[in-house]
Amino acid sequence: MKNIFTTIFILFPVLFFTQLSSHSWTFDGQNREYLMYVPAVYDGTSPVPVVFCLHGLGDNMTNFSGIGMNFIADTANFIVITPQALVAPLAGTAWNSGAGLNGFVLNGSVDDVGFIGAILDTLEANFNVDKKRVYSCGFSMGGFMSNRLACEMNDRIAAVATVAGTIGNTLTCTPGRAVPTCHFHGTGDATVAYSNNDYGMDAEDMTLFWATNNNCNLTPTVTNLPDIAADGYTVTHSLYSNGNFNTEVELFRIDSADHIWMGPNNDIFYTIEIWKFFNKHTHYQNVSVDNYISKDNISIFPNPTSGLVNIESESINNATIKIYNLLGKVVASEIALSNYKSLNLNYLPNGTYFIQISDDKGNIYSEKLILSKGY
Repeated sequence: MKNIFTTIFILFPVLFFTQLSSHSWTFDGQNREYLMYVPAVYDGTSPVPVVFCLHGLGDNMTNFSGIGMNFIADTANFIVITPQALVAPLAGTAWNSGAGLNGFVLNGSVDDVGFIGAILDTLEANFNVDKKRVYSCGFSMGGFMSNRLACEMNDRIAAVATVAGTIGNTLTCTPGRAVPTCHFHGTGDATVAYSNNDYGMDAEDMTLFWATNNNCNLTPTVTNLPDIAADGYTVTHSLYSNGNFNTEVELFRIDSADHIWMGPNNDIFYTIEIWKFFNKHTHYQNVSVDNYISKDNISIFPNPTSGLVNIESESINNATIKIYNLLGKVVASEIALSNYKSLNLNYLPNGTYFIQISDDKGNIYSEKLILSKGY
């Protein structure tokens, strides 16, 4: 298997002040470890965010703590957790991230989602954690793992940011809610390719997946960042906005960049941009839902379907119904003139789609739809 090597520059010296502590305990029969950084300004009187930082294949928590997130935490007042993945035979440390090659996944039997959830349980029991503001970022395989958290643990994770790691090709991602995501990827990445990715979704396909899942505008606002550093790279930023509960999806494409973490001497410093992104987003279960159609008020059946889909709700009177594929393309669009609508999707190939319903009052509803002819 081609290794997803971690190429990470230590941007700052790792300072072992009293705020930085190492922890280990037995989880699921294995000794698990993580570093915790609590800023000096934390006093427990107000709830604070938590940022998980997940290293890449073959890397370790001590090395990855050098991305500089601790220094941002000193002023922004949040707790930084840098966990350690377990060693996989012949591959070094590896997360059970869903990224595979020919169906093989490193550490495929390890419950890393449960491990990260257990760390969060411990934090919530011992610190004043803002449960609406728990985030995860990661590099390479750590990026794949952060995407897995967005897919499977988004009841607790408010947003994720990933560098050179997408949604793994052995993972079935059914988020069930809108998740703000931000992705950074170099077009010259020879380890986890920007396009024709061997281990999962391509960078732009994954961005469209999350934008569609979140019901964002599927035509992004594209900006070329100032080319101020003599580093040989240029950065293009694509913003997919206006998703459910104001969720956003962002893509930073770094032309010519390889498998690296951009730092203070580049046009963009990933660590700072990640925190800026996180700082905009709060878990929307604690946000007003006035403009969102409740699942209790709508019925879409059968799902999975062999082709015929029925939609029933008072909320769909004079509503627009759109079906999107995983790349964000509208493959069907109809108007419901009453509180019942039947759609015949037999002409579409089997696969996963998203159904979005917008009524005449500006309310919206979305749901994943599985088309399986012969079901």
